[in-house]
Amino acid sequence: MVRTVSIWRWQLVFTGSIVAIVVMITAFKPQTFANPLVVAGVCLVILTTLITLAVPWHRLPRTVATVVPLLDALAVGFTTNAPDIRLGFLWVFPVVWLATYFTLPWVLGGIAFISATLVLFADQSGTPADILLRLLTLVITLGFLGVTVRIGAQRSRAARRLLQRRSEQVNRAAERAETNQRRVIQIVDALSVALVVVTTEGRILQMNDAYRTLYGRDRFGAVLPSAGVEYDARRGTAVPPSRTSLARAAAGEKLRAERVWLFDGAGQWRALEVSTQSMATAGEGEDITLVVIDDVTPLLEADEERRAFTAVVSHELRNPLTAIVGHVDLLRERDDLPGRVPAQLEIIANAGERMQDLVASILQQSGRSPQEPFEPVELRGVAEASAASYAPIIAGNRQELTIAGAESLFISGDAFRLRQVLDNLLSNAVKYTAAGGHIRVDLATVAGHAELAIVDDGAGMTAEELPRVFEPYFRTESAVRAGISGTGLGMGIVREIVAAHEGSIDVASEVGVGTRVTLRFPERRLKEVEA
Repeated sequence: MVRTVSIWRWQLVFTGSIVAIVVMITAFKPQTFANPLVVAGVCLVILTTLITLAVPWHRLPRTVATVVPLLDALAVGFTTNAPDIRLGFLWVFPVVWLATYFTLPWVLGGIAFISATLVLFADQSGTPADILLRLLTLVITLGFLGVTVRIGAQRSRAARRLLQRRSEQVNRAAERAETNQRRVIQIVDALSVALVVVTTEGRILQMNDAYRTLYGRDRFGAVLPSAGVEYDARRGTAVPPSRTSLARAAAGEKLRAERVWLFDGAGQWRALEVSTQSMATAGEGEDITLVVIDDVTPLLEADEERRAFTAVVSHELRNPLTAIVGHVDLLRERDDLPGRVPAQLEIIANAGERMQDLVASILQQSGRSPQEPFEPVELRGVAEASAASYAPIIAGNRQELTIAGAESLFISGDAFRLRQVLDNLLSNAVKYTAAGGHIRVDLATVAGHAELAIVDDGAGMTAEELPRVFEPYFRTESAVRAGISGTGLGMGIVREIVAAHEGSIDVASEVGVGTRVTLRFPERRLKEVEA
């Protein structure tokens, strides 16, 4: 089809030139059309153009197209019969056409054909020497033009082929680079070590699957509602945004296997070792840093289990050793021991005492501090801290969060575990409330109880789903259909923590209206705090 369009274009350009010349002849010298050969030449051009537009050239052999420039050459030959108008220069069109698309023999053959038409149809006025001079001048001029155009066309095709090969080489190199990049990404994603590249402006350039899993990000890097939160210690204080691992790396701090505690979206503690490595400049004056985060939780848990096992074994050994040493001491006090028995008892006593020292040393090394007692906790402060951590997600969802009610509401409890409760409940409210929705946290003292309620105008639950809300792994059918992330464990964790504080939890919900979760803590704990 490309060849057909090219033939059409060449012929229409030639025909347009002929039409323009005909118009000028009509205007300035109409008597020229009294010459029948001139009229025949013009008609032949028009007829050739119509045939050219009608023929499906892409279905015919390539050499058949030479008929068109030869017919054009014949038509120009007809017009040269007019003695006063020199239209022979129009032979440039068929010669250039042949030189551009066909081999040199075709060009020479076309010039020979043009020479024949000149001899047969051109005006023969003048001496034989003049006629011969015109013929030779035409042949030499058209020959030079045809050879020059042919050489240029060959060079152009050679350059085009070279560029095409170079383009193919570049494309193959790009495909290989892309394939290698995909392989590198697959290898990096397969690593258990979390990797993330951050700029001095805090922009994340790249992250692997391990990092997304740890910190709760989707495959595009967006923060999920169940994102992980860093703490300065296990069950400690949440790290402020300016002191997170990424913020410190972006600020240029050098970290070497620094311990960070992460409370992930699944409600599990993760012990992390964070290291940083400076990399090349990303452009626009930004330096980039590679942050390597190794999850050492299994190692710590294994070490904890080893210490616990050692402590148990040591404790169980201490009792029989005490009995052995005590009875040996009683035997050593007797005066009727025969022969070598006192010396043997002395050896047993010394060995037993050494064993007791070893057991005491092991117990001292593997001992763990007892659970810390409850302390006064201000519920509004916990709610505000939890709301602050979800503020970016709420703003991104165009939701509105309001904290209302008592300005100060103290209970006795575990601040960390209560924060976990608020995080789970706010996470659910954010996930199941549509964009532009409203979430409210109400705090009040009701009948001597501290009451905290989280209310949203989200999707809500059916009457059949509501009794199952605390079942492990239970998720509503609408949440599953909508593809909302979650494990179905959060509400069960919330109930256990509230029960540990001797509190109660009540859930009310209606489809299309929203959900209200109310927490109540007993009056006894309020009195303990005030005392």
